[in-house]
Amino acid sequence: KNGYLLGVLPFLAFVGFIFFRSAKSQRAPFNGERNRIFAFGSVSFDPQGRQLTINNKTVELTGTETRLLLIFASSPNEIIDRSRLQKEIWEDEGVIVGRSLDMFISKLRKKLEPAPDSKIVVIRGKGYKLEIGL
Repeated sequence: KNGYLLGVLPFLAFVGFIFFRSAKSQRAPFNGERNRIFAFGSVSFDPQGRQLTINNKTVELTGTETRLLLIFASSPNEIIDRSRLQKEIWEDEGVIVGRSLDMFISKLRKKLEPAPDSKIVVIRGKGYKLEIGL
């Protein structure tokens, strides 16, 4: 009996893991907004296609860049806490590396450079903000 029970445990753990991953993806905080096209300044952002269009030029984004920009685009001109960004982007992966956020912010800034009316700025001691000129 004990051998049978021990043999079933890994299978149950695997099924639980699959169930947890599917439930987590369904509760994504910006799930409805992934299908929306954001327009700010001279930028058009398509989270579904993971693309930025600036002055009729298309720039491809990575998955992490897309998730990060989606948070900013959902709250333009608002300060977003650094801890919130880290939690929403890396919490599910278990390990949060402090400088990873800085690296992805830097990459997004470079991709947004051609749009002078849209930029990500640091708010010292608080977080970041997507500034959109009017």
